[in-house]
Amino acid sequence: MRVMRYDPEILYVHKLCFFMFLSTFTLLAAAIVTWNFDIPSGLKVLAAGLGLSYIVMVLKKDFNPPETKLTAKRMAHTILQDTSPLSIARFASQLYYYFHEPAQAISLLEKYLPSQDPLICTTLGDILLKEGKAKRALYILRDNPFALVDPLLLATQGRVLKHIGKIPEATRLFERSLSLSKREKFPKSSSNWITQKILTISYIANIHHRLADCYIILDDITQAKKHYKAGNRLLLDISLWRRCPPVPIDSTKNRKNTY
Repeated sequence: MRVMRYDPEILYVHKLCFFMFLSTFTLLAAAIVTWNFDIPSGLKVLAAGLGLSYIVMVLKKDFNPPETKLTAKRMAHTILQDTSPLSIARFASQLYYYFHEPAQAISLLEKYLPSQDPLICTTLGDILLKEGKAKRALYILRDNPFALVDPLLLATQGRVLKHIGKIPEATRLFERSLSLSKREKFPKSSSNWITQKILTISYIANIHHRLADCYIILDDITQAKKHYKAGNRLLLDISLWRRCPPVPIDSTKNRKNTY
Protein backbone atom coordinates (compact mmCIF):
# COMPACT_ATOMS: atom_id res chain seq x y z
CA MET A 1 0.00 0.00 0.00
CA ARG A 2 1.43 3.38 -1.04
CA VAL A 3 2.04 6.04 1.58
CA MET A 4 2.77 9.64 0.64
CA ARG A 5 4.69 12.17 2.70
CA TYR A 6 2.63 15.35 2.88
CA ASP A 7 3.83 18.85 3.71
CA PRO A 8 2.98 19.82 7.32
CA GLU A 9 0.22 22.21 6.21
CA ILE A 10 -1.59 19.55 4.18
CA LEU A 11 -0.98 16.83 6.76
CA TYR A 12 -2.75 18.90 9.41
CA VAL A 13 -5.80 19.31 7.16
CA HIS A 14 -5.92 15.53 6.62
CA LYS A 15 -5.53 14.82 10.33
CA LEU A 16 -8.20 17.27 11.43
CA CYS A 17 -10.66 16.00 8.81
CA PHE A 18 -9.90 12.48 10.05
CA PHE A 19 -10.67 13.60 13.60
CA MET A 20 -13.99 15.12 12.50
CA PHE A 21 -14.83 11.89 10.66
CA LEU A 22 -14.23 9.83 13.81
CA SER A 23 -16.13 12.37 15.92
CA THR A 24 -19.20 11.90 13.74
CA PHE A 25 -19.48 8.29 14.94
CA THR A 26 -18.92 9.45 18.51
CA LEU A 27 -21.80 11.94 18.27
CA LEU A 28 -24.03 9.26 16.79
CA ALA A 29 -23.17 6.80 19.56
CA ALA A 30 -23.70 9.46 22.24
CA ALA A 31 -27.11 10.34 20.78
CA ILE A 32 -28.17 6.68 20.78
CA VAL A 33 -27.05 6.18 24.38
CA THR A 34 -28.79 9.38 25.50
CA TRP A 35 -32.02 8.31 23.76
CA ASN A 36 -32.01 4.81 25.27
CA PHE A 37 -30.65 5.62 28.72
CA ASP A 38 -30.00 9.12 30.07
CA ILE A 39 -28.07 12.33 29.44
CA PRO A 40 -25.17 11.62 31.87
CA SER A 41 -24.49 8.29 30.14
CA GLY A 42 -24.59 10.00 26.76
CA LEU A 43 -22.12 12.65 27.93
CA LYS A 44 -19.73 9.97 29.20
CA VAL A 45 -19.82 8.23 25.82
CA LEU A 46 -19.28 11.57 24.10
CA ALA A 47 -16.27 12.46 26.28
CA ALA A 48 -14.70 9.02 25.92
CA GLY A 49 -15.30 8.94 22.17
CA LEU A 50 -13.86 12.39 21.55
CA GLY A 51 -10.84 11.57 23.69
CA LEU A 52 -10.22 8.34 21.79
CA SER A 53 -10.71 10.11 18.44
CA TYR A 54 -8.15 12.73 19.45
CA ILE A 55 -5.58 10.11 20.47
CA VAL A 56 -6.04 8.25 17.17
CA MET A 57 -5.61 11.53 15.26
CA VAL A 58 -2.40 12.37 17.12
CA LEU A 59 -0.96 8.90 16.47
CA LYS A 60 -1.90 9.00 12.77
CA LYS A 61 1.31 9.91 10.92
CA ASP A 62 0.44 9.42 7.26
CA PHE A 63 -2.40 8.92 4.80
CA ASN A 64 -2.65 6.80 1.69
CA PRO A 65 -3.04 8.80 -1.56
CA PRO A 66 -6.08 8.25 -3.79
CA GLU A 67 -6.11 5.31 -6.19
CA THR A 68 -4.02 6.23 -9.25
CA LYS A 69 -6.52 5.41 -12.00
CA LEU A 70 -9.36 7.20 -10.24
CA THR A 71 -7.18 10.25 -9.67
CA ALA A 72 -6.14 10.30 -13.34
CA LYS A 73 -9.77 10.21 -14.49
CA ARG A 74 -10.74 13.04 -12.17
CA MET A 75 -7.74 15.09 -13.27
CA ALA A 76 -8.57 14.65 -16.95
CA HIS A 77 -12.23 15.52 -16.39
CA THR A 78 -11.43 18.62 -14.34
CA ILE A 79 -8.74 20.01 -16.60
CA LEU A 80 -11.00 19.75 -19.66
CA GLN A 81 -13.66 21.86 -17.96
CA ASP A 82 -11.54 24.25 -15.91
CA THR A 83 -8.16 25.79 -16.78
CA SER A 84 -8.12 28.30 -13.94
CA PRO A 85 -4.81 28.83 -12.08
CA LEU A 86 -6.18 26.87 -9.11
CA SER A 87 -6.98 23.84 -11.29
CA ILE A 88 -3.62 24.01 -13.07
CA ALA A 89 -1.74 24.22 -9.77
CA ARG A 90 -3.72 21.30 -8.35
CA PHE A 91 -3.16 19.27 -11.53
CA ALA A 92 0.59 19.90 -11.38
CA SER A 93 0.71 19.00 -7.67
CA GLN A 94 -1.04 15.70 -8.38
CA LEU A 95 1.40 14.97 -11.20
CA TYR A 96 4.28 15.60 -8.82
CA TYR A 97 3.04 13.97 -5.61
CA TYR A 98 0.76 11.17 -6.83
CA PHE A 99 2.36 10.18 -10.13
CA HIS A 100 5.99 11.18 -9.37
CA GLU A 101 6.34 13.08 -12.66
CA PRO A 102 8.37 16.18 -11.73
CA ALA A 103 9.32 17.02 -15.33
CA GLN A 104 5.70 17.02 -16.49
CA ALA A 105 4.56 19.03 -13.46
CA ILE A 106 7.27 21.65 -13.99
CA SER A 107 6.58 21.83 -17.73
CA LEU A 108 2.86 22.37 -17.15
CA LEU A 109 3.44 25.16 -14.62
CA GLU A 110 6.02 26.87 -16.82
CA LYS A 111 3.49 26.89 -19.65
CA TYR A 112 1.10 28.94 -17.52
CA LEU A 113 3.79 31.02 -15.79
CA PRO A 114 3.23 34.06 -18.10
CA SER A 115 -0.19 34.47 -16.44
CA GLN A 116 1.79 35.74 -13.40
CA ASP A 117 -0.71 34.10 -11.08
CA PRO A 118 0.80 33.82 -7.56
CA LEU A 119 -0.49 30.27 -7.01
CA ILE A 120 1.04 28.99 -10.26
CA CYS A 121 4.34 30.66 -9.38
CA THR A 122 4.31 29.39 -5.80
CA THR A 123 3.54 25.82 -6.83
CA LEU A 124 6.37 25.88 -9.37
CA GLY A 125 8.80 27.37 -6.85
CA ASP A 126 7.86 24.74 -4.26
CA ILE A 127 8.42 21.85 -6.69
CA LEU A 128 11.71 23.29 -7.92
CA LEU A 129 12.91 23.65 -4.32
CA LYS A 130 12.02 20.02 -3.60
CA GLU A 131 13.90 19.02 -6.76
CA GLY A 132 17.06 20.75 -5.54
CA LYS A 133 16.79 23.76 -7.87
CA ALA A 134 16.65 26.47 -5.23
CA LYS A 135 18.31 29.26 -7.23
CA ARG A 136 15.99 28.75 -10.19
CA ALA A 137 13.01 28.70 -7.82
CA LEU A 138 14.10 31.96 -6.21
CA TYR A 139 14.54 33.65 -9.59
CA ILE A 140 11.03 32.66 -10.69
CA LEU A 141 9.46 33.69 -7.38
CA ARG A 142 11.16 37.09 -7.32
CA ASP A 143 10.24 37.75 -10.93
CA ASN A 144 6.53 37.63 -10.10
CA PRO A 145 4.95 41.12 -9.80
CA PHE A 146 3.16 40.01 -6.61
CA ALA A 147 6.38 38.77 -4.99
CA LEU A 148 6.24 41.29 -2.13
CA VAL A 149 2.48 41.48 -1.59
CA ASP A 150 1.26 37.87 -1.72
CA PRO A 151 1.72 36.03 1.61
CA LEU A 152 2.15 32.61 0.02
CA LEU A 153 4.77 33.90 -2.42
CA LEU A 154 6.58 35.62 0.44
CA ALA A 155 6.56 32.47 2.57
CA THR A 156 7.85 30.33 -0.31
CA GLN A 157 10.65 32.82 -0.99
CA GLY A 158 11.47 32.65 2.71
CA ARG A 159 11.74 28.86 2.54
CA VAL A 160 14.08 29.05 -0.46
CA LEU A 161 16.26 31.72 1.16
CA LYS A 162 16.46 29.72 4.38
CA HIS A 163 17.46 26.67 2.34
CA ILE A 164 20.37 28.50 0.71
CA GLY A 165 21.50 30.05 4.00
CA LYS A 166 20.27 33.63 3.66
CA ILE A 167 18.64 33.64 7.08
CA PRO A 168 18.18 37.39 7.79
CA GLU A 169 16.49 37.91 4.43
CA ALA A 170 14.33 34.81 4.92
CA THR A 171 13.30 36.11 8.35
CA ARG A 172 12.16 39.45 6.91
CA LEU A 173 10.04 37.71 4.27
CA PHE A 174 8.44 35.34 6.78
CA GLU A 175 7.61 38.32 9.00
CA ARG A 176 6.05 40.17 6.08
CA SER A 177 4.13 37.07 5.05
CA LEU A 178 2.66 36.79 8.55
CA SER A 179 1.57 40.42 8.55
CA LEU A 180 -0.25 39.92 5.24
CA SER A 181 -1.64 36.47 5.94
CA LYS A 182 -4.64 37.76 7.88
CA ARG A 183 -6.46 38.32 4.60
CA GLU A 184 -9.41 36.05 3.84
CA LYS A 185 -8.89 32.79 1.93
CA PHE A 186 -5.15 32.40 2.24
CA PRO A 187 -4.00 30.34 0.47
CA LYS A 188 -6.48 30.10 -2.41
CA SER A 189 -8.58 26.95 -2.41
CA SER A 190 -11.82 25.71 -3.91
CA SER A 191 -12.51 23.62 -0.81
CA ASN A 192 -15.48 24.11 1.48
CA TRP A 193 -15.43 26.78 4.17
CA ILE A 194 -14.26 24.45 6.96
CA THR A 195 -11.38 22.96 4.95
CA GLN A 196 -10.37 26.43 3.78
CA LYS A 197 -10.30 27.70 7.36
CA ILE A 198 -8.20 24.74 8.53
CA LEU A 199 -5.81 25.24 5.61
CA THR A 200 -5.41 28.93 6.43
CA ILE A 201 -4.66 28.22 10.09
CA SER A 202 -2.25 25.42 9.15
CA TYR A 203 -0.25 27.63 6.76
CA ILE A 204 0.00 30.48 9.28
CA ALA A 205 1.15 28.06 12.00
CA ASN A 206 3.80 26.66 9.68
CA ILE A 207 5.08 30.16 8.86
CA HIS A 208 5.40 30.84 12.60
CA HIS A 209 7.42 27.63 13.00
CA ARG A 210 9.70 28.38 10.05
CA LEU A 211 10.25 31.88 11.37
CA ALA A 212 11.14 30.43 14.76
CA ASP A 213 13.71 28.17 13.06
CA CYS A 214 15.29 31.27 11.52
CA TYR A 215 15.49 33.01 14.88
CA ILE A 216 17.17 29.94 16.37
CA ILE A 217 19.88 30.17 13.72
CA LEU A 218 20.17 33.92 14.42
CA ASP A 219 20.56 33.05 18.11
CA ASP A 220 17.47 35.04 19.12
CA ILE A 221 15.94 32.49 21.48
CA THR A 222 13.27 34.87 22.80
CA GLN A 223 11.76 35.46 19.37
CA ALA A 224 12.12 31.78 18.51
CA LYS A 225 10.14 30.69 21.57
CA LYS A 226 7.52 33.35 20.82
CA HIS A 227 6.89 32.03 17.30
CA TYR A 228 7.01 28.36 18.27
CA LYS A 229 4.30 29.06 20.85
CA ALA A 230 2.29 31.17 18.40
CA GLY A 231 2.34 28.35 15.85
CA ASN A 232 1.48 25.72 18.45
CA ARG A 233 -1.53 27.68 19.68
CA LEU A 234 -3.06 27.43 16.21
CA LEU A 235 -2.72 23.64 16.00
CA LEU A 236 -5.12 21.29 17.77
CA ASP A 237 -2.85 18.29 17.12
CA ILE A 238 0.00 18.30 19.67
CA SER A 239 2.05 15.89 17.52
CA LEU A 240 2.66 18.82 15.13
CA TRP A 241 3.78 21.21 17.86
CA ARG A 242 7.34 22.52 17.68
CA ARG A 243 9.59 23.41 20.60
CA CYS A 244 12.79 25.36 20.96
CA PRO A 245 15.64 22.86 20.60
CA PRO A 246 18.20 22.68 23.42
CA VAL A 247 21.03 23.19 20.91
CA PRO A 248 20.57 25.87 18.20
CA ILE A 249 20.10 24.61 14.65
CA ASP A 250 23.35 24.78 12.68
CA SER A 251 25.02 26.18 15.79
CA THR A 252 28.27 24.43 14.96
CA LYS A 253 28.52 26.57 11.85
CA ASN A 254 27.97 29.81 13.71
CA ARG A 255 30.10 29.31 16.79
CA LYS A 256 33.75 30.15 16.92
CA ASN A 257 36.16 27.41 17.84
CA THR A 258 36.94 27.90 21.52
CA TYR A 259 39.39 25.04 21.85
